[in-house]
Amino acid sequence: MTRQQLDESRAARRAVGQAVDSAEPSLRRHRLPRVLHDSPAAVLLVETASRCVVQANAAARALTPSLGRLPAVVEDWRVAASLRTLDGEPFLRGTGPVDRAAAGQQVHGEPVLLRDADADRLVWVTAFPIPGEPGAEPQQSLVAFLDVDPDEDEFSQVRDRAVVAAGLAFTISDPRLPDNPLVFVNPAFERTTGYTREQVQGKNCRFLQGPDTDPAAVDRIRRAIAEQEHVTVTLLNYRKDGTAFWNELSLSPVFDAGGALTHHVGIQADVTTRVAVEQERERHLVAERAARAEAEQAQGRLALLAEATSMLAATLDVDESLDRLTSLVVPLMSDWCTVHLLSEDGRVERVVSRHSDPDKQPLLRRLEELQPDGLTPESATVRVLRGSEPLLLDVDDAVLGTSVASDELAQVYRDVGIRSAMVVPLRARRQVLGVLSLFTDGSGRTFDQDDLAMAADLARRAALTVDNARLYCREHDVAEQLQRSLLPQLPDIDGLDRAARYLPGATAAQVGGDWYDLFCLPDGTVGIAVGDVMGHDMTAAAAMGQLRSVLQSQSYAWQGDAPAVVLDRLDQLVQGLDMAQLATCLYGRLDPPRGSESGRLRLANAGHLPPALRRPSGEVQLVAPDPGLLVGAALGTTRDEVNVSVEPGSVLVLYTDGLVEHRGRPIDDGLAALADALASAPDEDADAICEHLLAELAYGDLDDDVALLVVRVLA
Repeated sequence: MTRQQLDESRAARRAVGQAVDSAEPSLRRHRLPRVLHDSPAAVLLVETASRCVVQANAAARALTPSLGRLPAVVEDWRVAASLRTLDGEPFLRGTGPVDRAAAGQQVHGEPVLLRDADADRLVWVTAFPIPGEPGAEPQQSLVAFLDVDPDEDEFSQVRDRAVVAAGLAFTISDPRLPDNPLVFVNPAFERTTGYTREQVQGKNCRFLQGPDTDPAAVDRIRRAIAEQEHVTVTLLNYRKDGTAFWNELSLSPVFDAGGALTHHVGIQADVTTRVAVEQERERHLVAERAARAEAEQAQGRLALLAEATSMLAATLDVDESLDRLTSLVVPLMSDWCTVHLLSEDGRVERVVSRHSDPDKQPLLRRLEELQPDGLTPESATVRVLRGSEPLLLDVDDAVLGTSVASDELAQVYRDVGIRSAMVVPLRARRQVLGVLSLFTDGSGRTFDQDDLAMAADLARRAALTVDNARLYCREHDVAEQLQRSLLPQLPDIDGLDRAARYLPGATAAQVGGDWYDLFCLPDGTVGIAVGDVMGHDMTAAAAMGQLRSVLQSQSYAWQGDAPAVVLDRLDQLVQGLDMAQLATCLYGRLDPPRGSESGRLRLANAGHLPPALRRPSGEVQLVAPDPGLLVGAALGTTRDEVNVSVEPGSVLVLYTDGLVEHRGRPIDDGLAALADALASAPDEDADAICEHLLAELAYGDLDDDVALLVVRVLA
């Protein structure tokens, strides 16, 4: 090669490097900058998506005179240029430098042969992808073919190839010298770092590192240098003025013809903007994940509170409420929990425990036996029971030592497992009803302030349920005692065996209006009655007492008037006294048998269910007079009567609807069941018949109160 050709080749190399530094926007529009068009070096622009050569300068077109117009796929261009390995073998598809460039890969410098004017020509091929938008894959690659001058010194060839390969700031270091110092940097390096060539030559490039440079990234570079491999690392470097920038470093080894390592070429790009965008995106992603996790956690807590409200509101039984409470919080909120309840005089009356591990239930039962006597006044449970705010604490031996007075209780706590604890009061109507304690064991989770707020909210809802259940029990007891006090003590009557039962309903908020009565009349007959005042409260119970007193004491019943007349007069009195309560009532006069004669039963009905009569033969009959209107419904009503014979050995049963009417069982089925139960009842005495009927009919939780009166006619 002549001196003039050598100068032209070097000028072409410099032109390629300058064009790469300044012409990226033009390249994205499929246009080679003019300086590359005029360069004597062959330059191609390859589109990676289509694997096509879309632009070529004059020197590159001269290599493929038979190809025709562009674009052309890289395989056709490679064949037209007769591109081959140094051994003269054609490149296989995907293996040559042009193919790799079409795949978006960087070619750091590779010698190849091509056919030029019927002679083989040795050229040096470099290629690099053209950066696109941040985070996007490169869409184009620039490929350059440079002549190799066998007479030029080795360092000059390495330097010129690196200029084209980098297209950005680059360095060359010599590993054959101590500490692998820099032996060359290009002007782009000087502009990027602020260091001049004279300041950095002879130094290892670690001077760019600073206090925040990632040691892991530095270790990757060291390993790649030691293993003579290519590496690309993004790390934080520092300029001469101390400002930091993110540097994407691609470091490649360079080998001589014998395979010996001669240099390292480093290509550097300032990617601070890209890293900042990526970091901002990552911060947004982290914030979004945190917000999503917080929202999911809040949604889960709201769902738990909603489920707790639904479960606790579905019962008015304290024991069932506590069981539901512990089954809800374990294991969703804690690994195990205990509930202490205070009695009205301030004593701990109940301790309930539950653990997520069923095998630890015996330990919890032992813990219930030892508490609360084994707790000291400084324990969190005692403090909260005395009115302290909710407590959150980590439990260790020191905490146990101040909270537990019994060594055995402390050991039970250790055996159950305890790490973190929340102790919150069950507070309702400004009173502490008890305390809910939640614990974690060896599961690894611990409680925080959000958990404590959640536990306190849950405890408030549970406290309302416990308080409502206690109020219900107290009011239920008062109403039941009132009603029982208003029900009569059955008199002893010759010739009659009688028994009665009253059962309050289990699902009603209160009890009230069911009643029965049996009394002797002056003419020797027996008045018999049963009724049901509408409503389930103490007002209904009081109205029931009034009705019973009016019915028994009014002159018409006492004078022996007909049952229909008695009910009509009762209706008038109820409305005249403005009692304003509707009621059903069945009233009859029983004339017991005398000698060999049968007795007689006259009945009138005001909307009540028919009584059942079992004959001595075992036959059961529902004595069904016209039910008529309810007491208090209308004036001037004339009710019908029914008159039946009653033989010795007969059994008469009067009842209210709670005995035969259950949820899911029609009233007709209930009446049929009553007849069957009465037919199979023992004939021992009236008490035995009562117990048999209640066992057969009043099963489970009663939907309504039950009043039952059994009269057995003796011989």
